[in-house]
Amino acid sequence: MFNNIAIIAGAGKLPYKVSLLLNKQNLKFIVLSIKGFSDYKIFKNFNSYSLAMGQGAKAIRILKRNNIKNILFLGSLNRPSLSQLKPDLWTLFKVFKFIFFKKTDDVILRNVVNIFENEGFKVIGLSDITKKFFLKKGVYGNKIPKKDIKIITKLLKKTVSWTKKDLGQSVITSKSKIILKEDRGGTDLLIQKSFNNKYNKNSYLFIKIKKLNQDIRVDLPTFGFETLKKLAKTNIKYIVLNANSTIIMDKNKTLKYLKKIKKVILSVDIENVTKDKFIFSYD
Repeated sequence: MFNNIAIIAGAGKLPYKVSLLLNKQNLKFIVLSIKGFSDYKIFKNFNSYSLAMGQGAKAIRILKRNNIKNILFLGSLNRPSLSQLKPDLWTLFKVFKFIFFKKTDDVILRNVVNIFENEGFKVIGLSDITKKFFLKKGVYGNKIPKKDIKIITKLLKKTVSWTKKDLGQSVITSKSKIILKEDRGGTDLLIQKSFNNKYNKNSYLFIKIKKLNQDIRVDLPTFGFETLKKLAKTNIKYIVLNANSTIIMDKNKTLKYLKKIKKVILSVDIENVTKDKFIFSYD
């Protein structure tokens, strides 16, 4: 089990839930709450610090002073503008060129991970700590007919290929093609667009998976009760997620509500065999 952990806390409930878990396990950890994204007050019962995104040098000092060995990035962080970032010299030197001169989020995240590891820390993933926030592969809800599995497989392959562009993790499909793709507006905006009758009448699948070749320690796809409530208002029949790679918020509550609205989650293992060949395992 990992110890001496720092949670870099972005937006959402996940950083707090994981803090409670680490505290219950009596692990040594601190929380670096990022201003503008994370609510510092909710971490008041833990060893926590509030930092602006551009205070890289101060973050490194805090990490080393607390003898931190492992870093866990949790919660969402939007790419800042230069005026929002207000970087110190360390951040300007280490991070600036990656945030403002690289095109994709994946490239930025990989370089941020490398920066911290070059400082002597190990970046770990949530799955290194616990499996409780993930779904095992399988069908959650009614059994899926074979003819529907064939449709899902075809559209899942198209979605995996699309993720190589590093534009998002979610799509909505009809029975034959992708009709809506996530952009920087995020999953909520994607679903909101699907309420338009032009899309809703043909909506069939909601697919949310990690990007192809993504570093699984950071920016894993997240799904939960609030997203499911929005999907309940659509004609979408199946929800397709990455087995053991999609973070499920309020898991028990989400699965209970899934039964109530009579939709189905398919949790899928995706194995990338070659550049354009994938194996999907459902059971």
